[in-house]
Amino acid sequence: MNTYLAKLKHIVPCFLIISIGNVIGLGLFRWLLSIQFQIININEEVWDFIIPIALPLITILIWLRPRFRILTFKDNSNGRFGFQLISLFALIPVMIISQAYLSSATGKLVHLFSVDQINSIDKARYYKLDKFAVATHFGGAYTDFRTSGKYNQHLNFDIYFVTPILLDSVKQLQSIPQFWYGVKFTKEISNRKSAKEKEEIYNAFYEESLSKMIRFPFYYLDHFDRTPKSNDFKNYLRAIESSIKQNASSDFIILEPVFGKYEDRNGNKLPWIFGSFAIGLIIFLFALIWPNYSENERVKFLKGIKPKKDELLDIIQYLVPKGTHFISTIIVDLNILVFILMFFSGINIFSIKTRELLEWGANRRYNTIGENEWWRLFTNIFLHNGIIHLVMNISGLVIAAFLIEPVLGRKKYFALYVLSGLCASISSVLWYPNAISVGASGAIFGLYGSIFALLLLKKFNSTDKDFLLTSTAIYVIINLLWGLIGGIDNAAHIGGLISGFLVTLLLYELEEDNVI
Repeated sequence: MNTYLAKLKHIVPCFLIISIGNVIGLGLFRWLLSIQFQIININEEVWDFIIPIALPLITILIWLRPRFRILTFKDNSNGRFGFQLISLFALIPVMIISQAYLSSATGKLVHLFSVDQINSIDKARYYKLDKFAVATHFGGAYTDFRTSGKYNQHLNFDIYFVTPILLDSVKQLQSIPQFWYGVKFTKEISNRKSAKEKEEIYNAFYEESLSKMIRFPFYYLDHFDRTPKSNDFKNYLRAIESSIKQNASSDFIILEPVFGKYEDRNGNKLPWIFGSFAIGLIIFLFALIWPNYSENERVKFLKGIKPKKDELLDIIQYLVPKGTHFISTIIVDLNILVFILMFFSGINIFSIKTRELLEWGANRRYNTIGENEWWRLFTNIFLHNGIIHLVMNISGLVIAAFLIEPVLGRKKYFALYVLSGLCASISSVLWYPNAISVGASGAIFGLYGSIFALLLLKKFNSTDKDFLLTSTAIYVIINLLWGLIGGIDNAAHIGGLISGFLVTLLLYELEEDNVI
């Protein structure tokens, strides 16, 4: 009991401060800079999901992680890492629910006589209109196709319908209207289905949604919700573009119908903020029962003595180009930098759309060969279709790079990575007629192909040979078999693997001939 109380005293106050500080701090920050004064205008998904995940992660790593050193396990690294995950999963629901509550609770309801009065008042979130007309004959639609899941195993159809909102009569439609009535329909299916099955399901879903729109109760709503800057807003604009046949700017206002009462907009969010926090805290306290306690580590912490080895510092230091990971770090940093730039451009980093990937330089036969955009063979190597895709590829890259760059040296390693990536891109564009190819995995497979070549050339320590051969073969086989399921660019993987093997042999042949 005494050791449990010691663990509580050392860890729980910090956990509570981080929890309360994150919720209140982010809430105040958003309220001041985004809601009250509208200084920061970023996608609502960033406020509602991305920051509520990133902020607790950062604060846990900085302040709570060092306190977990008093906990001892058979495997201290995995055990303490597990507690970091428990802390994170305890905080994320609280953060997400609190942000959802902030969005709805601070949204003002403005009662207007007609829609044209919206521009004459301060921006609000909710509107109740006494008089308006819907020009259903002048509507537009746009479908957003998006994959989801860890391995892109789901395919989502989001159909956005828009139709103009006018003052009081559809006869007044003489120019492009600013106000549009927006309705969204969603369906999720398996991404493992054949292209024909997907098309049939989508066509049936579209017809069903269109039928609902024809019968839609446009006038029997309680109030409107003004669509904020978000992925939904972008897609509604594309639906407007399909109607007006020209680009739609952010000056258009999308109003979505809300059939529930304005007073009920918060639902049970407020009690669930406290409820989810209580559940997370109970799980956290319960988990603290099992690990052992080290008084020696507590004393070291209080004296400010840091451990000789710190995994977080190792990761941070790896992001600085130096030593035997100079080129590898530059490649990793470039991948992360491109992803950050995509994030700040407003892209949903959990599931990036085909159109967005192509805009950023994805590889596809029509664009690369048909439009002579050959630079896509290179740029797609640094693009990823989601944060999970990025993390998995960086993990595979770091493991392989750790083995190869010290053996090859900077110049040959750089040549290997770029040539393998280009060959992987060429393989993809030649094999698939209309597939979108992104990611560093083709170049990474080139690194694993290089391992096979280096084993053949006996460049590794003989004691490590069997382990390297077995582990590399397992990695390659598992990933290639997984690629057969669908949604993965196996052509790029195979092209990268073979080219990495051959490029490594060629580099050493040229070296022996004193060409390089």
